[in-house]
Amino acid sequence: MWPHAFRLEYRVELKDGELATTFKVQNTSASDFSFNGALHSYYSTRNVSACKITGPFENATKIDKTKEPAKMGRGTSNDIIVDKITEEIYKGVLPGSVTLSDPAKGELKIVSGGGWRDVVIWNPYGDEKMGASGFVCIESAELASVPLSPNSVWKATMSLVPTKKA
Repeated sequence: MWPHAFRLEYRVELKDGELATTFKVQNTSASDFSFNGALHSYYSTRNVSACKITGPFENATKIDKTKEPAKMGRGTSNDIIVDKITEEIYKGVLPGSVTLSDPAKGELKIVSGGGWRDVVIWNPYGDEKMGASGFVCIESAELASVPLSPNSVWKATMSLVPTKKA
């Protein structure tokens, strides 16, 4: 299936006020290889269309994958409201942070300290068989090919910092 030897380590730490993750890929083979990856993180919402996703999206390269073929463009705002079927990729907006604001639950700050460079936002809006109103997927991703030479390590970090509704 995959012709290269490698080691993948995914570390999750519960710290005071945050959940910290580290994702490491080490090439243990004798030859170079390339890969890409994403953390497919699904966040519970009371009502997705009442939520706001805030990040450095304005003027970022945006790929709308709900179009056939996928439509390239630029983000028009730093705030995203999911009010339709959404599958959008924002390239090169990380490291940094994205905040999910849910008026019923509070805020969740998704902080990328490095490694991940892209954000994917996905929701099958209107598909209640999938429970679409109750979640949004905000992925920290590296969608470009990452070359890794023998014995090299690639590392990415992401932390979740919640703030309860006052």
